[in-house]
Amino acid sequence: MTFPDNVGVMTCRCVMERGKPVLFVSHAGGDWQMYCHDQSHDFNDEAALKKEILLVHAAHLIARDQSLNAIADLPVDMGAERLAPGAEWSRFEDKDDD
Repeated sequence: MTFPDNVGVMTCRCVMERGKPVLFVSHAGGDWQMYCHDQSHDFNDEAALKKEILLVHAAHLIARDQSLNAIADLPVDMGAERLAPGAEWSRFEDKDDD
């Protein structure tokens, strides 16, 4: 399975501008999020998020790392993480905290 070209993904500047690999993916609530790692950002700091988080087409991330297609089938309210690029994805439940 692969991501459609028109899928929007929230990602961090670390990935898009500084070339860090995607190691953490969330599909919580149906929104795709792909970050260098969830521990690298303070998701409770709204000002920091506005500065660090970008919305891009998944195709931009897939073009740099085809192995992201391995989690294109990730159901809503699930997440996946890995230790390094090319490493096996570990999937987990990841629901929005409402």
